[in-house]
Amino acid sequence: MNIFISPTLAANPYATEIEAALPRVLAMADTDPLNTTLGLGDRQYWAWKLIDFPNGTLQGPVNGLSALIAAGAFASGVDLKSLRRRIEDGFSATSRIMRRDGSFEEALPLEQSYCVTALVLYDHLQAARRLGGELIARTGDFAPAVDFLVKRDETHGFISNHLATAAAALLMWDRMHGDTKARNKAVSLIDRIVGRQSAEGWFDEYGGADPGYQTLCMTHLAEAAQMLDSPKLWLALERACDFLAHFAHPDGSFGGIYGSRATRIYYPAGMELLAARFSSARALAEWMRPAIARKAAVTLAAIDAPNLSPVFNNYCEALLNAGHLMETLPSTPAPEGRHIFPDAGLVVDRGAHHYSIISTRKSVIYHWRDGKLDICDSGLVLSDDRRQVLTSQGSKDTAVEMLDNKIILHGTLAKRSVPTPNPYNFLVLRFLTLSIMRIPWMNGFIKTMIARLLVQAGGSSGARFRRTVTLGMDLSVSDDWEPRELKKVSLDRPFSAIHMASSGYWQRSDTELRPK
Repeated sequence: MNIFISPTLAANPYATEIEAALPRVLAMADTDPLNTTLGLGDRQYWAWKLIDFPNGTLQGPVNGLSALIAAGAFASGVDLKSLRRRIEDGFSATSRIMRRDGSFEEALPLEQSYCVTALVLYDHLQAARRLGGELIARTGDFAPAVDFLVKRDETHGFISNHLATAAAALLMWDRMHGDTKARNKAVSLIDRIVGRQSAEGWFDEYGGADPGYQTLCMTHLAEAAQMLDSPKLWLALERACDFLAHFAHPDGSFGGIYGSRATRIYYPAGMELLAARFSSARALAEWMRPAIARKAAVTLAAIDAPNLSPVFNNYCEALLNAGHLMETLPSTPAPEGRHIFPDAGLVVDRGAHHYSIISTRKSVIYHWRDGKLDICDSGLVLSDDRRQVLTSQGSKDTAVEMLDNKIILHGTLAKRSVPTPNPYNFLVLRFLTLSIMRIPWMNGFIKTMIARLLVQAGGSSGARFRRTVTLGMDLSVSDDWEPRELKKVSLDRPFSAIHMASSGYWQRSDTELRPK
């Protein structure tokens, strides 16, 4: 029995996930009218009191709740006035935690996060746009956030989904308030994203293609395209849909370690928004809906608190925009044959009974036989006498040879080093954020250093490797390395050579038996 969502939506895969997540979402915000934290969504701050600043991202459910109200998705027993009051309380709390410069933070106090500021503004403008009334007037409270996004920039890496969020938010602000500066900055951001788009169709995420984050990026770019109606942007989105179709797997999973950010979250709203315009978007949306229902892909149910708001909002927007829901499983959206994406460093090989994805950058190999994941090889792993872990996944100089049905990869093994926080480095970060990181250029410089530390592997080892992949239904991998005294480490689970908080969420194949 559905408590929140209308019974008429009971078979909708988005509605099912939203129904299960709503108790967690509604429990996020402080509802005590006597508390100064009324409307805040970060329980670590207002309830547990374990951190010293509130995470702005967690104010996001105002967006998703407004989408459900607009869609008429709630059951008749739900008090919509109560939900709207929660949204209004959220607006008030968000304006209280905004910094003087208009920014919000996620990881550190006084962080001046471009991404989080964009996301907070986007979520509140979406809610106001859908519900109207007094909320439209209250968006004026966020003028400092708009000013921050117009004047500042994200410099620690080129992250297309962050810039797309800012562009969509600024365009919505311009529509509500007639702000030429906001519109011009949005157009500039979109020009940068499209200008960095590969001819292969992918948008840049830390220097590479990441199908998971690309689906989030395309949600915001699709919204921007509807507001701008730019032929250039529509063409970029069509190429992006065609690229993504290759990374919806036979078992219903999506993306993986082979991506630049190793994510495998499928954000469905973008494909639902684009389904009426592009056949590849429609095919991908239709393929992934039943996959979500089977939990073959990472779904909303698997998401932890820091990512709960954006994924919840995306599912709610997908529900709002979903067209006809397929009752039978369609054919995979990926075209048959061998497809090589040299810029992305990806090879996709689809036959009648097999599907393979090889990352020539990371030496990662995925292989399905008859729809079941048969091989998930994250790369060669070796150890030396000092138990230092070396891996081909983090290699910066991997060269590729293509010989008929063989792919030969060779390069320098990288040291695997994924740092973890401790009281000492946290103390240093706190000191920096409260002192020199308040200077914008210094803030950007230190963030760049932190990003390089976390997103890049631990440096070259001098040891060399050679991987030979023989393609086909009976895909095989053989490895060689120098010096030979290095010992091979056998792993039966995937690993990543970089830090990425949004990777590693559970999906069905993680606990399914593999074919023998």
